Amino acid sequence: MTENTYYKPRLVIGNQEISLGVSGSVNFPGNNQANSLKCTITDPEFQNTRLFNKEVKFYLNYGSDDGVPLFRGFIKGVSPNDKQTSISAVDARTFISSQSSKMVELTDNENYDGYTLAAFLYDYINDNINTGKTYIGLNMLKDTNPSISMSGERAEPAPMYDLIKKKLQDATDNSDIEKPLAYFIDMIDDGNTSNITFVKEKRLTDSPSLSLSFSNGIKSYKYSRRAPANFGVGGGASFTYGNAPQGSVGMPVKGKFKDKNEARQEIIKQVLLQYRETDEINLQCNRGYYIALGSIVEVVLDKEDIGGNHRVTSKSIKFSSGGVNLSLKLNKKPLLLSEYI
Repeated sequence: MTENTYYKPRLVIGNQEISLGVSGSVNFPGNNQANSLKCTITDPEFQNTRLFNKEVKFYLNYGSDDGVPLFRGFIKGVSPNDKQTSISAVDARTFISSQSSKMVELTDNENYDGYTLAAFLYDYINDNINTGKTYIGLNMLKDTNPSISMSGERAEPAPMYDLIKKKLQDATDNSDIEKPLAYFIDMIDDGNTSNITFVKEKRLTDSPSLSLSFSNGIKSYKYSRRAPANFGVGGGASFTYGNAPQGSVGMPVKGKFKDKNEARQEIIKQVLLQYRETDEINLQCNRGYYIALGSIVEVVLDKEDIGGNHRVTSKSIKFSSGGVNLSLKLNKKPLLLSEYI
């Protein structure tokens, strides 16, 4: 019995189900970037008319039938020819993140003073995006802790998602000053729609959602390591952490601070965040297809010092009639990529 015996991928475009001649990839890049799907359809029964902006759902069905889609998004690119049709889709964040989305402008007369970041996101989407149809679910949206205020926030016309990502950088749980936890934006499907939400990173000491080793899930791996910044400067303040055994590396910290103490607290937070992501581990796996971003994975590699608990920062899945392949990236956050659709 092969690992792909119970693998039955299914694609649904609008109300049309496609289960034959489907291959492609699903990418969950992390770092607040939108999830995406690229797919080629060779099913001769498939009709490729009027596909642009249609909702698409992809069910991996690995081991059993999925109750919710692995990916839900909207088609933003179509390339047909006489033998096949290629499509590309982006999750519902496309309605608030692309340059063609509805822009937000915050002025002294039109603003969200008094709102929290979550309340701003909820009202803006409800009033400007979900008009007549729910494109972005809001049932799982809740405030960060600490909450982020929109009071005094002003902005030139821009996609509102850019503003959300910028403000979310202020939402860091510093209850353990040496192990700060940041928030990220994720989409969680409830079977009817994909809900936008803020997720706090898990502690590395939390119980892992998955354990991987060469005898249980890992097909191959590679990793790289960098020297983290150990001192920061900004706002007239500075901070140095540790004795820099890997060499002295500095970082500027920019922002508006009311005094040097506030600037120093931000520098400490940013420097310590650097120390959590010194490794970038890439795993090729045959387990963990459904693991969520931010989850804790235990890596068991006896001959390497990268063994232990790590956070999932991104994942990608390639699928075809021949099987399915999973790539997991742990720890180091990927570079932000500009919108390509």
